[in-house]
Amino acid sequence: MDSENIEVWAEAQKKLPRPPTNEELAAFQEFLNDSESEVWQHAKRLAAFYIKPFEESRVDIFWFVLGDAVNKLTSQNDKLAELVLKLQRLPDGKGVLGPEPWWSDLPYFNNFWTEWMQFQFEDLSQGDQDYEAACQANVNRNAFLAKLTARMGNVVDLDQRERGGHTLKQALERTPVSETRVLAAEPWITYCAESMYDRCLQGGPMSWEYPHNGTNWGVQKGWSKGRWNYWRKRFQEISNSTKVKEEVRRVAKECAEKMEEVERARG
Repeated sequence: MDSENIEVWAEAQKKLPRPPTNEELAAFQEFLNDSESEVWQHAKRLAAFYIKPFEESRVDIFWFVLGDAVNKLTSQNDKLAELVLKLQRLPDGKGVLGPEPWWSDLPYFNNFWTEWMQFQFEDLSQGDQDYEAACQANVNRNAFLAKLTARMGNVVDLDQRERGGHTLKQALERTPVSETRVLAAEPWITYCAESMYDRCLQGGPMSWEYPHNGTNWGVQKGWSKGRWNYWRKRFQEISNSTKVKEEVRRVAKECAEKMEEVERARG
């Protein structure tokens, strides 16, 4: 399938075990085909399908459709992130679930992401026929989440730094270096370097840090300034490695420089 062909992508949604209704899918297609300046209008229309008591809402299906769009429609990444930001800020649906607007805590979003999206890339080998598409999807997912985090404000449900930390661990704490994981880590530094640095300074446990995960980082678990320093050093090492592609060296160099810039700014 041409991953950027919206019509072909939409047809594939109809084959899901629990597909969106024709009306839901048509509204999502119109959103994808429209300009980014019209996202607010589409957010209101899409949101209305799901503003119901949980036992009646099909919001889980919406997240599956959006997640598949994130994976496969790379050129739509900015707009998909903007859609979620607009949904979270909609004033609609007060009183259905409680006094707050229905979408204010993005119902089931984080549950969906952890259960269905977070670990999609974990078990794929380079010999898998879908490996290249999976690599791009992994980059797309991290770019999408980093964009949400960069504009989270005080909204806890938009804070995806724990997922960012997991991606940075995978990219920088394992050998040999996985080029695609380095590319997936880049958005967390490009969009969220200051916020990720703050999280490291804050300290505390880091999600998905299990003994079987494997790491070159040593025995000190959790967020820390030392771990930030280690990540920066690894980016610097990768930027000078002849074992990775030029694109990966460039990305690693830019990430290391951005991290240094944040540290200098903080004195």
